[in-house]
Amino acid sequence: MIFFGHLGLTTEAIKAYEVILHKDNKLSGKEVFVDYRYVLIGSILPDIIDKPIGAGVFRSVFHNSRIFGHTLMFSLVLILIGIYMINRNGKNNILFLGIASSIHLVLDSMWLYPNILFWPYLGWKFPARPEGNWVNSDIVRLITDPTYYLPELIGFAIIAYFFIRLFRRRQIKCFLNKGKL
Repeated sequence: MIFFGHLGLTTEAIKAYEVILHKDNKLSGKEVFVDYRYVLIGSILPDIIDKPIGAGVFRSVFHNSRIFGHTLMFSLVLILIGIYMINRNGKNNILFLGIASSIHLVLDSMWLYPNILFWPYLGWKFPARPEGNWVNSDIVRLITDPTYYLPELIGFAIIAYFFIRLFRRRQIKCFLNKGKL
């Protein structure tokens, strides 16, 4: 997945969690507020970190655009910090950043790359992954490969739905300020 697949599918997964588990506030006795700005950032955070480092600045070192941000350790550290922050000040933003980053790993099928997913447990060195020109490769796959373009189209539709809904309800400013969908 490239962009909209991560954004849309992750947002919908968190929204479904929010609606199903906290619809009547039966689980916790109080409403759980999700700041979707953190969900959106978390959904692409592994790529925000790894693409510039692994495929850009340190390409000759790593030979891989999936490194630190695509590890289970990265997501678990964010989740643990998030749990600490909930206990400390009641804010769940970092927790949802970690959960969204974890969903990114699932959407990228990182179980197919155990040496990256379980880094550093399986070794300190990241495996080299021939990247070639990944931008051109992604464009070709977006045009020809349904397993690539369908998640992007679905993700785009989900993001468009939420944007149109915010626009119609005149709540874009509320989303920008508070992250509420």
